[in-house]
Amino acid sequence: MLNRFEVKGEAVRLDRFLQRELSNPGEISRSQVERLIEAGSVSVNGKVMMKPSFKVEEGDVVDVEVPLARPSHLEPYQFKLSILFEDDQLLVIDKPAGLSMHPGAGNRDETLANAVVSHVGAAQTKVGEVDRPGIVHRLDKDTTGVVVVAKSTPTHAHLARQFAERTTDRDYTALVFTTPRAKRAVQIDDAGLVNAPIGRHPTQRKLMAINEHGKSAVTEWRVLERFAYGTLVSCKLQTGRTHQIRVHMNSIGSPVIGDPVYGDFSNLPRELGEAADKFGRQALHASTLAFTHPVSGKRLSFESPLPADFIALLDCFRRGDN
Repeated sequence: MLNRFEVKGEAVRLDRFLQRELSNPGEISRSQVERLIEAGSVSVNGKVMMKPSFKVEEGDVVDVEVPLARPSHLEPYQFKLSILFEDDQLLVIDKPAGLSMHPGAGNRDETLANAVVSHVGAAQTKVGEVDRPGIVHRLDKDTTGVVVVAKSTPTHAHLARQFAERTTDRDYTALVFTTPRAKRAVQIDDAGLVNAPIGRHPTQRKLMAINEHGKSAVTEWRVLERFAYGTLVSCKLQTGRTHQIRVHMNSIGSPVIGDPVYGDFSNLPRELGEAADKFGRQALHASTLAFTHPVSGKRLSFESPLPADFIALLDCFRRGDN
């Protein structure tokens, strides 16, 4: 379906202009708009424009081809969700390890999105994007902790805007690698900041990497506890790029323990290496999430305690100091 808009008023980014004009009210997220632009579905004054940051000015004519929504075919998944909060607008869930956020290659039916459809009902399949209804932000399959899921399209768009505009608060807890005689950043300082853009790896397209052509990515980290071969850190996200904490902590010499993609843990003592292998995933937990409720306007904050197996892994690293 073709939509045509004329820009009135001050110059504005193309993605923000389209999100505003296509909202009814607030029924499309900024990420959805970005995908339309990057797919070549938007033109400015008759010329295809594929840069979301392009500034449109008064008098410009913007055409956008919006595809008709396809019905979702998500099958309900009978899975007991750990629900921290629920009302008629949203769900806050404590996600366990091993549960993918939404369907993908090799797993179409046993995901958090399918479980939410089972919990909420068929109406959930109409919220947000096809095959990921209600999903506002994502955790890796093996990352545990707090996630929020929208139950209505306006709520989905409102929450997505909060994430895009960085008005949410997201804190993660991670166990990262150190060695006793190394001079890694987390051993030298009690806190720090990694400000490095993240994009696709230049040769391994399924991986992410520090990339000068990538998107802005900022992670604040703070030491919580030190061990000989690891450091427990709190990481606050200022942005939300794919694998951000995993890539950023690896870039300063301290990959997340157990990370099967970005870490090299060959220097771990045998006992700790075996403990990390038994743990079976990256030691990363979404511990806190805070956002503004889209309807009430109230600021909500939720916390998730470390899982039992994460605590057991920490105990192994503590004993490794003796």
